[in-house]
Amino acid sequence: MNAHRLSLAVVLTAFSAGCFAADAAAPAKAPMPSGTQEWIAYLADFTRNGDMLADPKKFLAALSVVSEPQFLLDAVKAMMEPNLYLQSTASMMDPRAYSNFAKAMDPAVMAAWTTALMDPQFLSATQTVVVDPNKLIRWAMAPLDPKLLALAANALNPNVYLRWASAPLDPRVMNMATAPVNPNWYGGWLGGMANPQAYGPTVGAMMNAPYGAQPVPMLPMFVPPAYK
Repeated sequence: MNAHRLSLAVVLTAFSAGCFAADAAAPAKAPMPSGTQEWIAYLADFTRNGDMLADPKKFLAALSVVSEPQFLLDAVKAMMEPNLYLQSTASMMDPRAYSNFAKAMDPAVMAAWTTALMDPQFLSATQTVVVDPNKLIRWAMAPLDPKLLALAANALNPNVYLRWASAPLDPRVMNMATAPVNPNWYGGWLGGMANPQAYGPTVGAMMNAPYGAQPVPMLPMFVPPAYK
């Protein structure tokens, strides 16, 4: 695991050397998850996982984690429990989920991705993450992992099905069922759509600009020397 983290740090450091022009204008983001369980919770949280789509470096870090057999085993184990589904569904109904994906559609984010896809360092880092020889060896050895046998045994555990049968009685299910009849829930969504901070730097600046002002900076025009 330490060797994997070291290789990921080297890849991200090499890729970060080619800084994007949009990085200076982008707001500070939360730190990346540090462990497999944190990554599973992060990817299932629809109030946060849009950052992975808005930041090429964060996407590269997520790709490095989800392409590991350890992540697959832990993710399958988590998906066998109703708790992950309850948390993920609750995050989808959270008004903050709108901001999560609205930021990813900002023109500045699209420009950053366009720059990344034309950056040889990003393409090389992606290739390094996908075709890492050590990772391929870990995948070849995955069928011998004791966690795989534990997953098969967990599928035969009656307590797993008992937890699923009792999931409709969870208070969180009642809260999600009653949310659409709460006027404050719709107000939260409408407030998120009207909040300039719910968007990326470009759209947010346009919404914050006073009426009649030019929110988008104009490109500099070339003036021939003869007319200066």
